[in-house]
Amino acid sequence: MIKKLGYVIITAILSGLLESIIIGYSGYIIFTLILFFIVSSDIIFFNYSSARYMSNIDIRREVNTRIFRKNKTFEINIVFKNNNNNDVSFYFFDEALDILNISENHSGIIKIRKKSTVTKKYEITPRYIGKYSLGDITIIMRDIFDLAYSERKYCNTMEIKIYPSANDIRSQRTEMLSSFIYTYGIHYSKKAGQGYDLYGIRPYTENDDFRYIAWTRYDESNDILMVKEMEEEREITVIFLLDYSNSMNFGGDDKIYDKTVTNIINAAYYMVKNRDNVGFFIYSSEHNYFIKPDKSGNSIKDFETKIASILPGGDFDFESAIKILNKRTGKKPLIFVMTASDINIKKPEYAFNVIMFIIDHTSFYNYNPSEPLQDLLMRGLYSSQISRLRLVRGSIIRMGYRADVVQDKTMLPKIMEEYNYARSINLGAV
Repeated sequence: MIKKLGYVIITAILSGLLESIIIGYSGYIIFTLILFFIVSSDIIFFNYSSARYMSNIDIRREVNTRIFRKNKTFEINIVFKNNNNNDVSFYFFDEALDILNISENHSGIIKIRKKSTVTKKYEITPRYIGKYSLGDITIIMRDIFDLAYSERKYCNTMEIKIYPSANDIRSQRTEMLSSFIYTYGIHYSKKAGQGYDLYGIRPYTENDDFRYIAWTRYDESNDILMVKEMEEEREITVIFLLDYSNSMNFGGDDKIYDKTVTNIINAAYYMVKNRDNVGFFIYSSEHNYFIKPDKSGNSIKDFETKIASILPGGDFDFESAIKILNKRTGKKPLIFVMTASDINIKKPEYAFNVIMFIIDHTSFYNYNPSEPLQDLLMRGLYSSQISRLRLVRGSIIRMGYRADVVQDKTMLPKIMEEYNYARSINLGAV
């Protein structure tokens, strides 16, 4: 392919040749003919040889893992093999994605000797979770006068799945989500039943088990036997209904869906440590994935795997999601709805223990206004957004649900606050 500069030079040469023929400058005619021959030969030879050279170059992309984690650096190798009988030199470019922070070595000029192999290494750091495809690898050859170039794309598409950052999932590794932080001041309601903790004592009846007689409280004077009542151990079932529509794609350095998923996983690990069942329902018009609740932690791992293989898309319909959950659960678990969509709900025909978290997407942007007027404008927009979300929250509460507006930094504490409240009154108990 001829560059614009090549066309300009050829046009200038032909114009000079025509002018010299008209005027009759024989020496200039010979000069322009020689110059035209050199330029045209260079372009013709380059186009013929470069196509042959490019077809004999093999390129492959290598990576030591297919499981990537957000904010963790990985190394990618691009292997170039020159099958030609000549040395080749070209410019290469790996068409990666803007969701990756990439080192500078993913492009540049490379020279390979005949029948040789060269490996270029560069590093990537994923910025967001989900499933993405690394693009093609492009190589460009230029002639010695830089008048023409030849470009070829090597289809080397590679899918990568980016899991949540292990550093962000604190509760899996440490006790930073301590029970003291999120349960201070909570007094749980108790119920008599089978368990290990003492609930109280009462007079013995004929249906009581002798094993529970409190002999230390036996009163010989009135011959009354007392029995110990144990506190019943009740576990609750929590299902996170995650809005995975386009509304979750908002955000700056942290997307809403990215931070929400991380907070859900942190909360879920804490709930599993409390021996409660945790399940997930990822829903939109494009996604419908239900992960059964369990208390072993396997459901959390399944959730991570599924999230790493999809991206938000479509629209979110709360009532449709509740209908589907009703068919799949059978019981009445505690449902935490995480949504950033504009919702106007009616009272569904299915009664659930629903707690809605309305996500304020403005908290996921970093605003740094440079002028007082811009600062005033942004404060006004932010205040308007908060007022609107509070109205939405009020309408949801009037429908009989608990609801709260959450932001980037308040999401996890409010999830834990509502979980501990529900646990105190045995919402979602099995």
